[in-house]
Amino acid sequence: MRAFVAALAFLGAALCGFAQPAPQDLVSTTVTNDRTGQATVTVHNHGKSDLVAFLYIYTLHRDPNGGTNYASTGYYDALTDPQYAKAIPAGQDFTLPFRVGGNGFYAKVAVGAGIFADGTTFGERVTLQHIFDRRNFMLVSLKKSIAELQQVGEDKLTREQIIVQFTKELNEEASLGLDPELTSCIQQVRGQILGVLRTTGRMPDGTPVPVQQTIDSLLLDLKHRRDILTGK
Repeated sequence: MRAFVAALAFLGAALCGFAQPAPQDLVSTTVTNDRTGQATVTVHNHGKSDLVAFLYIYTLHRDPNGGTNYASTGYYDALTDPQYAKAIPAGQDFTLPFRVGGNGFYAKVAVGAGIFADGTTFGERVTLQHIFDRRNFMLVSLKKSIAELQQVGEDKLTREQIIVQFTKELNEEASLGLDPELTSCIQQVRGQILGVLRTTGRMPDGTPVPVQQTIDSLLLDLKHRRDILTGK
């Protein structure tokens, strides 16, 4: 784990970026609340290049015109979350594939920083850096899980043994008091692995899917995500 955390400093130099001045209307959001307050968020890219990633800030309100009851930060990044996040073409809208709010709260959403495909950025430097930091965390999480999957394959562990090992490590890492976004990335990657291991079914002939086949499939996906982040 010490090497896991120490690697972040090295990776940060490779993924660092700087904000460039840009109009606040480069990216706009439209929030549609239903009767429960659960919100659908549509983002419009006013820029001249595809919008690859952005950080957004959302606040929840009991009264749409009242004070803030809760505030948080979210991310949309085609590099760290390619399963659901795709670059938004210039001049187009995209509705985020998840909702915020609910339980009687109404949401307000604003984009704080972002990165375009042509390399230009917008937002305060500190805010923008959170996007690059999260990419650091995701890259380290992917590399760590790739190495561990390769090792359990070499050790010929059973599916049940792998599930126990990954569950134990996930719980240990979640309790270390690491950066919240680092913990979130760890849990996202490990959660994906555990989900696949637990739900993979049977072959067409009814026999269980071989555990090595499941490992190979997971490795292919995680390596693809790693390569997206490293630009390969």
